Amino acid sequence: MKQKLRWLSNGTAPYLSKEIQSHDVFDFMLNEIKRADTVVISSFAITEAYIRRLIKNSDRIGHVTLFLDVTIGTRNPRLTGYASMNVNDLYLLNNHSKTIYMKGSGKELLAVMSNNATNNHRYESGIVFSEPEIIAQFTHQYKTMKAECIDYDKP
Repeated sequence: MKQKLRWLSNGTAPYLSKEIQSHDVFDFMLNEIKRADTVVISSFAITEAYIRRLIKNSDRIGHVTLFLDVTIGTRNPRLTGYASMNVNDLYLLNNHSKTIYMKGSGKELLAVMSNNATNNHRYESGIVFSEPEIIAQFTHQYKTMKAECIDYDKP
């Protein structure tokens, strides 16, 4: 039986599973929010399938910011260019964080996880938070990350 993300009474949804991938977390959060005015994804790497997921859900998503690792981003310029054409902002930096932040419909959610924005079917772990104080710490740190980034110019 496939493990599913579920909210605990404390407003968190933790997991440790090889069945729950980053795109499952993304879908869980978007289904909770319904319409995300803001999405921020940080990942070491991303796949074309994940970018297609963003495109498929573009009617439910406003502004998308993507933080990727500069090494991976420059190693695969075709994929990085594809990503840049389908997000509003793409930043490259020395990044190993894996997070998803969504804000919309009067809600904010944050996932902190070991999953890259890929589909590797390894044991991965993470927690989705709905706690405003925790989320505020991360949104502040996104600003710090942005200050250290290379703004990727769209091709």
